[in-house]
Amino acid sequence: MSRSVGSWKPLILTMLLGVPVGYWLFSNPSTPPSAVYARQVVDSVQARGGLVNPIGVASADQLSKVFRDVSKSLKPSVVSINRIMERSTNRSRGSNRGLPPGIEELLGRQFDGFELDSDERIDGPKERVQSGLGSGVIVRNDGYILTNNHVVDGASILEVVLSDERKFTAKVVGADARTDLAVLKIDASGLVAASLGSSESMEVGDWVIAIGSPFGLAQTVTAGIVSATNRSDQGITPYDSFIQTDAAINPGNSGGPLLNLRGEVIGINTAIASKSGGYNGICFAVPSDTAKRVLDDLITKGRVTRGVIGITPATLNSELAQKLQLPVDTRGAVIAEVTPGLPASKAGLKEGDVITAINGVAITTDSGMRRSIGETKPGAQVRVAYLRQGKRAEVTLTVDELNEDMLAKSAADRSEAIGVSVGPVSAETQEEFGLQPGEGVEVRGVNRKSPLAAILPPGVVILRINGIKISTPSEFVEKMNAAVRSSGRVRLTIRDSEADKEVRLR
Repeated sequence: MSRSVGSWKPLILTMLLGVPVGYWLFSNPSTPPSAVYARQVVDSVQARGGLVNPIGVASADQLSKVFRDVSKSLKPSVVSINRIMERSTNRSRGSNRGLPPGIEELLGRQFDGFELDSDERIDGPKERVQSGLGSGVIVRNDGYILTNNHVVDGASILEVVLSDERKFTAKVVGADARTDLAVLKIDASGLVAASLGSSESMEVGDWVIAIGSPFGLAQTVTAGIVSATNRSDQGITPYDSFIQTDAAINPGNSGGPLLNLRGEVIGINTAIASKSGGYNGICFAVPSDTAKRVLDDLITKGRVTRGVIGITPATLNSELAQKLQLPVDTRGAVIAEVTPGLPASKAGLKEGDVITAINGVAITTDSGMRRSIGETKPGAQVRVAYLRQGKRAEVTLTVDELNEDMLAKSAADRSEAIGVSVGPVSAETQEEFGLQPGEGVEVRGVNRKSPLAAILPPGVVILRINGIKISTPSEFVEKMNAAVRSSGRVRLTIRDSEADKEVRLR
């Protein structure tokens, strides 16, 4: 019986293919089909038969089930974060605006000495204004939440909304601008915490899932793949080393988790590459291995402990390599400045030296060098390989602890020396110019003798130096010094109340 049924299979297949193809071929003889279209018709019929194959459907259903399970397992762990600003509502005391003509003179005659003062302002009641929206992920069941620094920066009040719409006021346990991470705490217990996985184990092509609140749409789930790993020098943070993904990330997703198919957090969604401000398929997440260390430091100490050796690095490009009489394909981080009294100075490193490796690991960019030293524990020894006038050398030095306050003061002093005083962009300027948190630095003042005085009035935002994004005053100083030393040519991209502009200096 089975042989008899088997013999009918070719005939059945021929009929399935022949009937629609034959009908189509002869139904309209005035317009004969092309060979390509005829082949497409055959392929279409075959494909439709394959769609009812239970093996193929089962495989697709199994992948869908994984997506469903990850989404369900993380739903109670992902939160929305509302950044709220408090401001006073000002009003005039005795304002005469809108009064009928002559009324003030009449009241003055009726009530001796009566006067309306239209200039005096008094504080009215406080009003709360939502100034930002982001996401976060619960990492401990007693209320600790991991998110982005730029989500919480500058907020008067932070409101955390759970998946069941319960609302809590959160306090900032600690924040780290160098990795754009922050930890919040809410007064809650019995929460479902997400598990932090290993970002190091992720490879290009691996499936990933993002959950967050894009445009305020809480618990939005998107999927994609890992597009790249260790993506650096994007100008987003000083310690750039991102997971790049094409999972859809939009404003409001910041601070939410990027997950593997086991439901483990392998990244914190941080930024998108976009000219429009919306999703363009290039998104970046802080790796979970970085987040684990920052999370632990912020919870236990309220700050992140980092190493420092006291140099300002700049990426060695081909033009700078030629000036240093090195082969144009030489890679490394050239020392633009050495801070006296710190380990690099004590060990004899000098401006113009090119660092090529730390502890045997190649250094190819300035951010790679900063990250390598920054992640080294203070007190540890490191071997620094470098080039000086084309000759290779190596020195061992002991890493100091990075002092953020000292670094900020040093950056301020050096920016004054350049002739421009800059600071973080204020919330008001961000709103006026349509900027995202961490985008650019705001000019606070300019030395009248500086060549920049006529073109950089206070209030202007500097977005890029020679095409490289900047987000902190120290980055402004580093990139400005590096540009001046390497070529003497500086191209600033600035934004004012009118538009983006480019300013060129020589």
